[in-house]
Amino acid sequence: MTIAFLPLPPVIDQTIHRVPLDPWSALAFLCVLSGASYLAFRRSPLVLAVLAFCVPFAAYRDVGNTTITIEKCVALGTAVGLIASGVPILPRSRGARRILFAGGILAAAIVVSLLHATYPVHVGRELLKQAEYVVLFWCAASFIEQVPRADRFLCLGAGAAALIVATVAVSQAIIGGAPSGVWINGHPLPRVAGPLEGPNQLAGYLEAALPLLWLMPLLVAELRLAWRVTTGASSAALILTQSRAGVIVTALSYLVLAKLNPRAARQGLVPSIVGAAFGLLVLVAWFSFWAHASLRDMESMWRFAIPQSPGGVGTRAQLWPAALALFERHPVTGVGAGNFEFLLPSVGLHGVQTQASSLWLQTLAEQGVVGFAALVYFAFVALRETFRLQSRSPLALAAFLAFASLLSHQLVDDLFFFPKVAALAWILLGAGTALAPVPVPAPVAERPSQPNAASVRQPVAEPT
Repeated sequence: MTIAFLPLPPVIDQTIHRVPLDPWSALAFLCVLSGASYLAFRRSPLVLAVLAFCVPFAAYRDVGNTTITIEKCVALGTAVGLIASGVPILPRSRGARRILFAGGILAAAIVVSLLHATYPVHVGRELLKQAEYVVLFWCAASFIEQVPRADRFLCLGAGAAALIVATVAVSQAIIGGAPSGVWINGHPLPRVAGPLEGPNQLAGYLEAALPLLWLMPLLVAELRLAWRVTTGASSAALILTQSRAGVIVTALSYLVLAKLNPRAARQGLVPSIVGAAFGLLVLVAWFSFWAHASLRDMESMWRFAIPQSPGGVGTRAQLWPAALALFERHPVTGVGAGNFEFLLPSVGLHGVQTQASSLWLQTLAEQGVVGFAALVYFAFVALRETFRLQSRSPLALAAFLAFASLLSHQLVDDLFFFPKVAALAWILLGAGTALAPVPVPAPVAERPSQPNAASVRQPVAEPT
C-alpha cells in the first residue's frame, strides 16, 4: 500500500537559509517593539498574552552572529515599557528575587567561560540568550505583581499558541511535510515538529505547555471546549514527535499532578487520553501501512535498537564522550559557552556540528565546574520556590511541573539551546513565583450613628 494520495512527502528535509535583516523587516520589528512598549507602559495585560503567544513564532532575521525575532522585540519592548511606567527592578516576591539572582549566576558563569574560549563571539551569543530568558522571567513576574488578573491573559496567549502549534504538528503527520523522520524498512516515518526546529524541540515546548493546559480550568473558567481541543491536540502532537524522553517525562509529570492536585488531573485526563490515543493511532497507521513494520519493529524502535543515520548531528554515543573530552581540557571554567559545536573536530567528530544532546554535559564541557554548579543551584532554587507555592497558585504548580520535566528530559537533550523551548518555561517560572496584587476592598457604606438595639452586635476579635 502506498501513500501517494498525500499532498506532501512524508518527510521534507529542512535546509537552513540565513535571512539578513532588511529595511522592511527592521521597520516591522520596530513596530512590534514600540507596540509592546506602549502596552507595557499602560500596564495592559494584553502584552503578557502576546509575550506568551509569540514564543514558538520567530520570523528570524540574522544580524551578525545572532538573530532578531518577534519574541525578542516583544520582550525588549515590554521591559522598556514596564521600567518607564515605574515598575521596580527587583520583584516584590521573595521567590522571584531568589530565582532572578540564580539566573544572574548562570549569566556570570557564561562570562567566566570566556577565559579559555576559542570563539569568544559565541560566548556573547549565549550570554544574550540567557539575558533574554531573564528578561522574560522579569516581565512575567512584574505583570503578575502589578496587574490584576494578568494570569488569565497569560493562559489565553499560551493556550492560543499551543493550539496553533499542535494543529500544525498533527497536520504534518496526516498530510505529510514533517521536517524529520525515522527510517523503518527503508521507509521514512514522519516525526512532527510544527513551527519549531525539530521533534525533540516540539516535545520540550509541549512539556512546558501541557502542565499549564491541565491547570487552565482553575485560572480561566470559560472556553472549556477550546481548552479540551487544545489539550487533546497537544497530547496527540507529543506522541507524534516520537520523542521517547518527551513522552516519558510528560507522563511522569501528569502522575505528579495527580498527586498534588487530583482535581486538575481528573479534568485533564479525558482530553489527554483521547489526544494521545489519536496520535498513537496515526503513528501505528504509518508503521503498519507505509513501513510494513511488525510489533517487533515497533518494540525495537522504542528500545533504541533500530540503527539510524544521524547525518550532521551525530549520536549520543559520539557526543557524550566528546563533551567529557572537552571538559578535561579546562575542567574549571570550560572551553567557552557556545563553543562546543565548533570544537567537535578537535576531538575527532568531523562533519558534525550540533549541541551535546545533554544540557548537563554541554554545561560541563563549555562552562566547567563553575557553570555546572551554577546550573545545579539554579535548578534547585527554581524547583524549591515553585514547589513552595504550588498549593496556593496553579501557575506555580505549572511552572514546577514544566521545569521538573525539562530538567529531567535534558539529561538526554539540550533543549534550552533553543529559545522556543526555554522561553515559555521561563515565563511560567516568573509568573508562578510572583505574588498577585491584593485586591482593594470596596468602600463600606456609612453606618447609622445611632443604631437600633436589635442591630447591636458584640465585637468579634480579629484573627491574628
